[in-house]
Amino acid sequence: MLLLGLVMGCSEDDNNPKLSCFQEEGRRIVGTVDNSSGTIGRCISSYTIEPNIGPSFSATGLLAPCNLTEEFQEEGISVVFSGFVYESFETEDICADFFEITEIRRMDQ
Repeated sequence: MLLLGLVMGCSEDDNNPKLSCFQEEGRRIVGTVDNSSGTIGRCISSYTIEPNIGPSFSATGLLAPCNLTEEFQEEGISVVFSGFVYESFETEDICADFFEITEIRRMDQ
């Protein structure tokens, strides 16, 4: 019974985030953003988030979220967000770092 309790009490969900972007490309998570504030903008044809205080692991200073919902696809709105920054490869020419949002809300909410 003790062994059963230990197995059932341990959940890998708490230690392993449920990721939905960039896994097919083999990208690793290189940073985590937690409750940061920023502004929605654009870089070429995709939406970006410009953190008010740039994370030190962001090479470009901008984040390109793979899962920004339509509700937040508006330039200039202020948001509070959390998520994962993914690695980029040396051969890529990017204007924003690869990013997956885990939480986002408008700053005024």
